[in-house]
Amino acid sequence: MTYTPPEQPQGGYQPAESGYQPASGYQPYQGSSPSYGAAPSTSKKLSMWGLILGISSIIIPIWINAIAGAVLSGIGLAKEPAGKTMAIWGLVTSVLGFIWAFIFWPVVLFGIIFAAVAPYATTGS
Repeated sequence: MTYTPPEQPQGGYQPAESGYQPASGYQPYQGSSPSYGAAPSTSKKLSMWGLILGISSIIIPIWINAIAGAVLSGIGLAKEPAGKTMAIWGLVTSVLGFIWAFIFWPVVLFGIIFAAVAPYATTGS
């Protein structure tokens, strides 16, 4: 069994001036290097939102802000090379905000409980 190449459209390939002539009916590959997966984005949206949520988790110590900021920054770091610096800082601020939330809320709860119990404490007399 022999292979017969498909018919080429008229006026398609024009050989370059370099003198290279492809075999009859064949065209050289003219695409870029093969890419695996989606092309990296030039957008910085995920990195920017990760940084915003990371900063907000330090200002307002809520765990959900820190977790969401870390997730968005991690995805931004993987998919947005243009926003690498923002994504790294988003991760840093999210981790700091998460740690700060674990320090802040126990202190606040202790203060509330202490303030509620203090008037009933006896002085010993």
